[in-house]
Amino acid sequence: MGRGGSRRKVLFVEDDPLVRTMYERFFSSVYELTFAGSGSQALQALKGFTPDVVVLDMRLPDTDGVALFQAIRSTHPVLPVIVTTAYVSVEPLLKMLDLEHAGYLVKPFQMDELAARINAIG
Repeated sequence: MGRGGSRRKVLFVEDDPLVRTMYERFFSSVYELTFAGSGSQALQALKGFTPDVVVLDMRLPDTDGVALFQAIRSTHPVLPVIVTTAYVSVEPLLKMLDLEHAGYLVKPFQMDELAARINAIG
């Protein structure tokens, strides 16, 4: 639970429908969820939804996750972002670009691992 008993708001940026379904099944009773399947959808979602955390997949159909992360940082400089990727090699790139993140999970990961990262924020 977020502050004041309200549910934590999470924006999941994930293009894989199966992963989105797993997120929805696992987290819908715990968090207020919004989903984006592309970088452009994520930026649009951020205009009307103020999440407490973003869960960002680094591989998207219309942009790479680093470019999207940079765009999110430019408009939401302190918004916690949890990075998910199938590639361990992304971590040094994020550090080099000074893209501070609130966690990093390499796929496949357990949903309770992600929940722990989300719950640890703020």
